[in-house]
Amino acid sequence: MTNKYKVIIFDLDGTLLDTLKGITDAVNLTFEQLGYNVKHDYVTAKNFIGAGAMMFVKRAMKGLDITDEQGDEIGKTFLINYDKLQGPNTAPFPGVPELLKDLKKAGYLIALASNKPQMLLDHVIDEKFPDINFDARLGQRDGVPEKPNPHCIYEIMEKFNLKKKDCLYVGDSQYDYETARNANIDCCIVKYGYGFYDQEFVKKSTFAVDSVSDLRKLLL
Repeated sequence: MTNKYKVIIFDLDGTLLDTLKGITDAVNLTFEQLGYNVKHDYVTAKNFIGAGAMMFVKRAMKGLDITDEQGDEIGKTFLINYDKLQGPNTAPFPGVPELLKDLKKAGYLIALASNKPQMLLDHVIDEKFPDINFDARLGQRDGVPEKPNPHCIYEIMEKFNLKKKDCLYVGDSQYDYETARNANIDCCIVKYGYGFYDQEFVKKSTFAVDSVSDLRKLLL
């Protein structure tokens, strides 16, 4: 499939980075600091991932008898803790940095389209991928619709004057499939991430791979 596409657009959490430990530890620390008797294990917390950091927190708060003001306090404290903990408790999936470098060498544009808040995205990308020059890296920003709204895909297409056939979106969840579908571009689901891969969206995606190695074979 060499150079069928001009740009490979990646999701971040669960696709390029293994962030489950960092995000779970951050929300548990937040609950502890604010006096809530709540602690989630990694298996449970995995079910909360898929729609951005703030939706993760909302799902983690489910069942708590709290006011909107208390919910806002939890959200703000979580973002501070996550910014501190995502670095030491987050790492690229094995083989991902090498894949990204080789995609660039092969002439692809590489881009990020994530629901992670832009500030947190920039911090973790600078730390975990210091040698990777992403052509675009878009996170969650105020006033900009989040995935599965295709706005982020359209931004990238417009920036590089691309057509839909030029784009492949790579992600690990149903939200990523829906983002690609809503943008009417091809989609590859990676089944090593945080999604639920016995569901129909995997069959409907353009491609599905089991590992980073399989993703490399597909793209290169």
